Amino acid sequence: MDRLKGWKRLKGVAWLGVVLALALLGWNAIAGGGAMASPGEGSRTLTVTGQGSVAVETSIAVIRLGVVLQGETAQAVQQQVAERSERLVNRLKELQVSALQTTGISLYPQYDYQQSPPRLTGVQGQNSLQFEVPIARAGQVLDEAVAAGATQVESVSFRADEATLLQARSRALTQAVEDAQRQASDVLRALNLSIRSVEGIQIHSEGSIAPPVPLAGMGGAEHARLQAASTPVEGGQQAVRAQVTLEIRF
Repeated sequence: MDRLKGWKRLKGVAWLGVVLALALLGWNAIAGGGAMASPGEGSRTLTVTGQGSVAVETSIAVIRLGVVLQGETAQAVQQQVAERSERLVNRLKELQVSALQTTGISLYPQYDYQQSPPRLTGVQGQNSLQFEVPIARAGQVLDEAVAAGATQVESVSFRADEATLLQARSRALTQAVEDAQRQASDVLRALNLSIRSVEGIQIHSEGSIAPPVPLAGMGGAEHARLQAASTPVEGGQQAVRAQVTLEIRF
């Protein structure tokens, strides 16, 4: 019986030692900077995401315009749209625009819905084109395009050239890295810790180029203004943005 009581006392002392050891480990973790105890120092990491943004001047106008005609029959409208579109394409080629392409062809009936049942009033056909041209020439090309047969200017947007975009992307990435490092340094300094190494890097800059905002389409009376005077076109700036995420060991 005495032997059993002695065993229980030894067992209680052993458990007390374990509890004290765990408490001591927790205190050391708190005193070491607020990090929870971990299997190894490699797991003491901080993840931060930095931002970078660079504004560049645009130099290229992306223009989308079209030929829109109405008539009584589909065949007649399609023929007229084709003839006028051919003249327009030939003129744009003479003006040496870049990236000329067809973006849409449509032919559909027009109805008068104020009557019951709706009455067929004709057919509308459309052929849309898109091309690029230096902003300095955009006004002249728009005027020439309308004179050659374009009846609708759908949109005009602007972008920088590829070389400028690549340089801006590099600068935006550098800014994002510096921003992430600054954030990490500020946080760790407040905790009396310091950066030991960078364990991981993620770049999120793909597709981060802010798309230029298109101008509203122009039609009707606006075409008369285009034909009456040279059209002024100003491009403005485009933002190139980047994000970089760093996993930092401290």
